Amino acid sequence: MTTLIATSRRRAWAALVVGLAGLLTLPAAIEVSRRSKRIGLLDAGYAIPLAFLLGLVAIVMARRARTNLRWLELRGGGTRIATAAVVVGAVGLCLATAAALSVGFYELVVLYQHSR
Repeated sequence: MTTLIATSRRRAWAALVVGLAGLLTLPAAIEVSRRSKRIGLLDAGYAIPLAFLLGLVAIVMARRARTNLRWLELRGGGTRIATAAVVVGAVGLCLATAAALSVGFYELVVLYQHSR
């Protein structure tokens, strides 16, 4: 039983790391596009699916770890890291969705301007 608890705690920490990676993917892509002469800001939009996927994976992993920890532990503790991972993953997911909407609306405006 202690190995299952340790595995779930490791899964919660891994979910937090994956969530942080998803959260930092878009700012890192924007910074790379800012410093590079070959990569434009719209090219940083290719990082949006990666950020979305990392956020989604973090949420799924953290929810599973939190459920396992609640079920395995008698006192009900140890779920704070998993809860933090869910929050970080959700923020990363929202950031990726907002970035996708921004790029989509920008492309619609450009398409509208070219059609006139």
